[in-house]
Amino acid sequence: MRLLLLPLLAIALPALADVRLDDLTDKRSDWETYRFPLLVGDSPATARINTFLHVRELEALPGRFAKSPFEKVQPQNGQTIGVTNLDYRILGQGPGFLSLAIDGEYTGAYTSQGTRTYNFDLASGRPIGLPQLLSADSRQRLQGELQAQRVKRLEDVLKALPPSTPANAGKLSDDDQQVEDQRAMYTECLSTRRDAGLDYDRLQLGSDGLTLVGESCASDALRALDDLGEFTSSFSYPSLSDDLSPYGRCLLLEKRSDCILPANSMLQGVYRGTLGRYPVTLVIEQQYADHSLSAGYFYDKHASLIRLGGELQQDSLTLLEGGEPPAHFMLKRQADGSLTGTWQQGEKPPLAVKLTP
Repeated sequence: MRLLLLPLLAIALPALADVRLDDLTDKRSDWETYRFPLLVGDSPATARINTFLHVRELEALPGRFAKSPFEKVQPQNGQTIGVTNLDYRILGQGPGFLSLAIDGEYTGAYTSQGTRTYNFDLASGRPIGLPQLLSADSRQRLQGELQAQRVKRLEDVLKALPPSTPANAGKLSDDDQQVEDQRAMYTECLSTRRDAGLDYDRLQLGSDGLTLVGESCASDALRALDDLGEFTSSFSYPSLSDDLSPYGRCLLLEKRSDCILPANSMLQGVYRGTLGRYPVTLVIEQQYADHSLSAGYFYDKHASLIRLGGELQQDSLTLLEGGEPPAHFMLKRQADGSLTGTWQQGEKPPLAVKLTP
């Protein structure tokens, strides 16, 4: 097994002269290949971006591996379950942001493929999403418009299908069965899309506009039946001029590199500090509209990921850790974006926690 660090000189980022990307690569066979982005530089922002991506995709801290940066997610020797392919694409760039996609293939009971997109503020290294770029009213309006468009698209495809086969028709032909399977798939999808938010849409920031990509209706097993595919909607930045937040206007319309992302505008991101006397790194990966979130943390000395689930209510954050006895964080978000509170396991005395983004 070889680990290569290859400078990506071929994809120079003219608007990001101070940002350079290297490849982390590995190849275990002709069908198990891995390529992952590593930002090069000594700034705190660069470190935050690398940490966020490594934890989210590789379940590890940057540089903390025995043989390969992919060893936590690859199938173990003699096994087939795990990430069997990984690659990435640069989606867009500006003086103040970087947008990229990670394409992965996971093999379990069957092989599935998926894409996750990431958008980062280059001044701070923090992730950014629609709540930072658009006003609350604009997000609500946009959500309603996309819901209506997607519902109509599903209703149109259902109307275009041949009439339903009578229940007493006996055994269906392969073609008729395919139509009925499509009808069931799109009918179920329609029922969920009527009230669906944009939480699970992939946000892509381009040089001149943004794109929202809603997931397709089909599971991997039914992909061949899906004629619609993903739900993709694109908007130029000028068309969103009245909808952008002050930060969004600075970043996307004025194309500046000195835009200030409000410290407490989002919870998602990398936090470093102490749990008792132990240095730790906490990564809040995703926050959802129902106030739930996914996260993980490391004792920096050991660099082993400990998974967390939890929720945010107002500025109070609860994170639950497995194990026996179970442990939990009780944290308060401060005006400067930092997190303070306690960690406690079972009946043991609580330990003080101080974390800064």
